[in-house]
Amino acid sequence: MPRYRPPEERDAIFAQILDHSTNSIFLADSDGSLLFANASGKRLWSRLSERRLLLSTLQQDDQVLELQDGLSPRFVKTHSVITQKPPASPEYLFIGTDVSAELLAQEEERRLRRRLEQTLEIAEEGFWLWDIGEGWVSHNHCWSRLFGFDETRLRHRDSELFTLIHPDDRQRYSDALASHLRGATPVFNCEYRIILAHQQTVWLRNIGKAVRHDERGMALEMLGKVTDITESKAREQEMHQLAWHDHLTQLDNRSRFFSKVDAARERARLSGNWHALLYLDLNRFKDVNDSLGHSAGDRLLVEVASRLRQTLRSGDIISRLGGDEFAVLIQSLGEDRTHAYDRLSVLAERLIDAISQECTLDGHVVTISTSIGIYLFQADDQPVSEMLHKADMAQYYSKRKQQRWMLWSPRLGEAQSQRDSIERGLRRALDNNELFLLYQPQYRRDGRIDGVEALLRWENAAGELIPPSRFIPVAEHSGLIITLSDWVLDQVCQQLRAWQQQPALAALRASVNVSPRQLKQPDFVLRVEQSLLRHGVLPGRLSIEMAETTLNGELADVQRKLQALQAMQVGVSMDNFGTGDASLTGLRNLAIGEVKIDRSFVLDMSHNAGNEQTIRAIVAMCQALEIDVVAEGVEQAAHYRSLAAMGCQRFQGWLFSRALPAQEIASLMHAAGPQASA
Repeated sequence: MPRYRPPEERDAIFAQILDHSTNSIFLADSDGSLLFANASGKRLWSRLSERRLLLSTLQQDDQVLELQDGLSPRFVKTHSVITQKPPASPEYLFIGTDVSAELLAQEEERRLRRRLEQTLEIAEEGFWLWDIGEGWVSHNHCWSRLFGFDETRLRHRDSELFTLIHPDDRQRYSDALASHLRGATPVFNCEYRIILAHQQTVWLRNIGKAVRHDERGMALEMLGKVTDITESKAREQEMHQLAWHDHLTQLDNRSRFFSKVDAARERARLSGNWHALLYLDLNRFKDVNDSLGHSAGDRLLVEVASRLRQTLRSGDIISRLGGDEFAVLIQSLGEDRTHAYDRLSVLAERLIDAISQECTLDGHVVTISTSIGIYLFQADDQPVSEMLHKADMAQYYSKRKQQRWMLWSPRLGEAQSQRDSIERGLRRALDNNELFLLYQPQYRRDGRIDGVEALLRWENAAGELIPPSRFIPVAEHSGLIITLSDWVLDQVCQQLRAWQQQPALAALRASVNVSPRQLKQPDFVLRVEQSLLRHGVLPGRLSIEMAETTLNGELADVQRKLQALQAMQVGVSMDNFGTGDASLTGLRNLAIGEVKIDRSFVLDMSHNAGNEQTIRAIVAMCQALEIDVVAEGVEQAAHYRSLAAMGCQRFQGWLFSRALPAQEIASLMHAAGPQASA
């Protein structure tokens, strides 16, 4: 039971409680006269009296006073109670509570909230608050703009949002959201597409976090922001395109193709299916590029890429490796190799036929073709680059043997190994002085020597003579032919300079064979001129020989260069004439001053009446056009007599002389005297 306290003790305790209270407490009569007050109440009573607010304050309960007198407190919440009942005069018990800190904090909170709302409105992000239980999403105006809603509505049902998500992204969105709501991820973070009006697709990045949970830990509210990332996704796609695709044809580039071949190889190992790599090289593409320009060449490559897509299956992979070279990965050809080979045969023919169709570029009808090399594989552990190299090797031999396509085999590998060995040896030969020149004389009908043909020979470090038929094609394919041809031209000019200083050889002419690749060099004429000037050789002592295949390129460029040589007085000769498509009338336009009848016609003329008739026609036409004629490969006296009877004036072949070193040519000419080269 509570202890009994006398009245005077209770009054003292009550007085202490009042004095220590944080509230302002006083008792006033109906006139406002102060009857009782604690210290704080007395101060407040004085302030209210001075401002003539006392009576009105006493007569109204539960109000908040703002006292603008610079004293504390600033805001007071009032509670006034009448303690006397009528007819007695009323007395008012007043209790005032200082709420300044609370109201100032509320005002600051409102100010900060307004600032935050303004910030959110100018931000390019959509901020949202999701009431999970009620299914409402509250948001700012930017959010409405992002989702294509009316900006006057700042609240939407969550179901309205889900229907906007791209069908392909809905499951990923739902999984990411569910994962966060069950606590598996600290933050909800998902990139997805929405489809707005007019089928406009927008990429969004949505980031949020559950901010309120119930007693069981279930999320009740989520707060987050959503950002439009459409432009960054487009840049990302562009970067991906640049990194993994050929910019011109939009086909896979080499890196991506290699990656896909590597993955296909693993599948082939597991499934037992045969796959195939195809290496395609366009024939005559450079001619189109040179004649119609690079822009037309680019459009032709795009057209070829389109034809490849149309011809191949959707699961096959196509790549542009660079230039006019393409690669194709054919997958899932079955587990039987013979069956796979048969399917490949049909496909290769279809590809070649598709690419060989005419194409119109800038009003010009263009026809090209392709050579295809194929590497068939199943379980293969070698690097992808080596696999593609084998397909390239097969393509090279298909072109060399004039076949439409060829399948790689170990036999081709051995041949390629020999070619690689020859190429390596050629590179060393240039540095080790293993190359040398022989000169085969050209005789007139009266027995005089009036010219020689320079012939390149190679004796390797082991003393083995490598036939030109073996190393010249390798040099052409590898590009070494340019270096070799420059070396030959320089050596011949150096030798001509030495002969010019000897009376018996001063008028001797020397001819140099020029490859198609060398003639296509932009500075070819300049190189010839520089070599002549460097050695002080009279231009009329040098002649350039080129094969008919040289004319398969851009004729305008060839004509310009040959006419420039003619203007320098450098002779131009057409070698192996009769084996190609060149016409005699066309030779005059190309500044050709000499024609060399191919040795195959001469060697077989006794047994082939057609060859003899061809030779007669060539000689007759050349005489009519004032073009000199040289018969090559004259090895029998009967052939010489027949050719002489036809009117041929100059001869070259073993019947007269084999190819000789320069010193022996000099001896031969000295023995014949000055008239030999007159």
